[in-house]
Amino acid sequence: MSKLIYYVAASMDGYIATQQGQLDWLENFPLGEEATAYDDFYQGIGAVIIGAETYNWIMENTPDDWPYQNIPAFIMTHRTLPILAGLNITLTGDDAKSLAEKAKCAAGGKDVWLVGGGKTAASFADAGELQQIMLTTIPVFLGTGIPVLPANSRLHVTPKTHRLLPSGAMESVLDVNLT
Repeated sequence: MSKLIYYVAASMDGYIATQQGQLDWLENFPLGEEATAYDDFYQGIGAVIIGAETYNWIMENTPDDWPYQNIPAFIMTHRTLPILAGLNITLTGDDAKSLAEKAKCAAGGKDVWLVGGGKTAASFADAGELQQIMLTTIPVFLGTGIPVLPANSRLHVTPKTHRLLPSGAMESVLDVNLT
């Protein structure tokens, strides 16, 4: 059965980007070969869900290199956004529960990657649709920024795996306890 997975990196103080949406603190941090291989993770993904702000960031920073070429992408928005021709992208204003169902169906038995951002991930957590969090904590404190998961309700997780990488980053896989 498909899972909805929030795979994300965050600072030690719980931010996924600076207040201005910058990721330079993350882009300049070498995780090393010991980190979970992105390609291995991505092989198990059949669809992605992306918030409008994250989608805009991707389009501004990698406009000619859409990273999810071979799978359906659902962009949560109530606005009209530009979409490059030939991409399997659906703009949707669906609520988290409905969208989770559609994305899991589109994933064809594989998992769904909740790419972000934090508010988007929180909407799925609040709707009881988030099953797992794969969190890489980078050893840096930003002080302020965009929160990793600003849910409106308490979220209980069970650590499945946790390891310290030689780079100083910490990888954690957390199963979300649905109540």
